[in-house]
Amino acid sequence: MSISKCCKWTLVLALILVAGATITGLPVRAVAFDGQEAPTAQITDPRALEQIERLFAAAQSALAKGDGSAVLPLLSRASRSRIEAVHSAARAGSAANLTPLSPAEKVAVLSLQRFVPHAQLQRWTPSDLINRALAEHWLGPATIAQSSLGKLTFNGSRASAPLLLKGRPSLVSAAFVRDGSQWRIDLGRTLAVADELLRAVASLSGRGEEDAIREWVGHLQAPTH
Repeated sequence: MSISKCCKWTLVLALILVAGATITGLPVRAVAFDGQEAPTAQITDPRALEQIERLFAAAQSALAKGDGSAVLPLLSRASRSRIEAVHSAARAGSAANLTPLSPAEKVAVLSLQRFVPHAQLQRWTPSDLINRALAEHWLGPATIAQSSLGKLTFNGSRASAPLLLKGRPSLVSAAFVRDGSQWRIDLGRTLAVADELLRAVASLSGRGEEDAIREWVGHLQAPTH
């Protein structure tokens, strides 16, 4: 898969959960919760299993309807914070400080600034970022409908499952975290996979990470349906 196609998924972080179902052939490994090999333990609490399955189904339904405002509440607080950081930096224009952002977040900010008029970014909410991706068909209804979860495993307040497309595993897992009494979708692991790919590309270019990302985004064509 080309890097430019990967950018479609990193433009809107909330969609990365299911974007992994269509990413094939990338030389990346699964990223564990703590940077080490993730523990494999079947989930034994049927209530947790039921909550996560309902959560995933709710996300599928919201995405299929193109309802970004319904997606955000399903994300973990940390995931929402990352989307809000991208949203704020994109709206800040040339004054944005990209240093604290991860490679995937930098791509998202720079791509939004390049392809979305500044005045429009000022009006947009984080939900609008998701709606834009759905409106542009970066994630088609068929892909959403054909996605499903594999067997869930857990590590304390965190859980993960292989993301399946037409019943076959993809390279990216769907990750979940317990926020208070509720399970929420966690984008951290999948973002880490995107970050790993982008860092590898930057390293191969022989340039600094941010310079390489700026040059790469500068050569991207406007997203198309």
